[in-house]
Amino acid sequence: MRISVIIPVYNAAPWLGACLDSVLGQTLRDIEVVCVDDGSTDGSAVILAERAQGDSRVKVLTQVNCGQGAARNRGLEIAQGEYVYFMDADDELADLCALERLADEAQREWLDALFFDAETRVDEELDVPPSVVRAEEYVRRHDYSGLRSGLTLFMDFLKNREYTVSPCLVLLRRGFLERCTVRFPDERIFYEDNIFMTRVLLAAPRVSHRPWRLYRRRVRVGSTMTSSPTMRHLRGSLACYENCLALMAMAGWDRKTRRALADQLAMFKLRVRRIVDSCPELSAAAACELSPSELSLLQAIRVYPLSEKIANAWRCLRDNGLMYTLRRIFMGRQ
Repeated sequence: MRISVIIPVYNAAPWLGACLDSVLGQTLRDIEVVCVDDGSTDGSAVILAERAQGDSRVKVLTQVNCGQGAARNRGLEIAQGEYVYFMDADDELADLCALERLADEAQREWLDALFFDAETRVDEELDVPPSVVRAEEYVRRHDYSGLRSGLTLFMDFLKNREYTVSPCLVLLRRGFLERCTVRFPDERIFYEDNIFMTRVLLAAPRVSHRPWRLYRRRVRVGSTMTSSPTMRHLRGSLACYENCLALMAMAGWDRKTRRALADQLAMFKLRVRRIVDSCPELSAAAACELSPSELSLLQAIRVYPLSEKIANAWRCLRDNGLMYTLRRIFMGRQ
């Protein structure tokens, strides 16, 4: 079996049929589709049962609601394909030859990870600014087609500000994942993709990227991107910050890698602060809902000394230019 497609499903009935059609209609037939029903309460379970009955390649697992990361890990436990591909249940593959092209290219170069791009579809009823849609972040403009180590590609992505953490935009060799034991966090948090993809890139010996828009991501009402900040957003950002701390504590990184991880650390710090500042009620709720270690981390992050403000202003100047930095200093994020 060449590819195991793993799809976590939670209340995705309106989009699940189109998602499965785009996978089961692929020219590459030698696949399995592992769907993990993460405690859905709509009609998703019925749709999955019908598809499994009609196509032997569809395997359905069920679990109580544990979150997307735990569902992906569950699918990975039974995956049999040479390659693994993670997909979201409300999105689609944009090309019927997508999986075949990816598998052939990954096999030809013997890649551990092959990255690609996406097109974006915004639901008609959704009225959000481009800064929320962020369609440009899913189309990389620079050439990364050569064979690289994951660490080199990580640095190149960050240097060009094209680091997109979606696991839906990479085909992974299952043997590599088993060898380096990279998994998603099992906690019910948001932004678990950041933790998984950073660890994949830092561990993968052979990776590359192709400028193929093979994925169609959907921006819709109620998604992680369009919903107001909640405790899961806050806990997810804290987990990403803690993951960066753990990576920086590991020995063997060169100076450039440490600087890149430090930039990531600063980004997650600022994200935590923005979430709390935009929702003061989360501060009160955090004292009751966060674990002691999470609460201690949050309190440390909210301390914002002048030296750190100067360092962040320098990063902003380096990455975005003088005028943008001045606007951020005097006008915040307006």
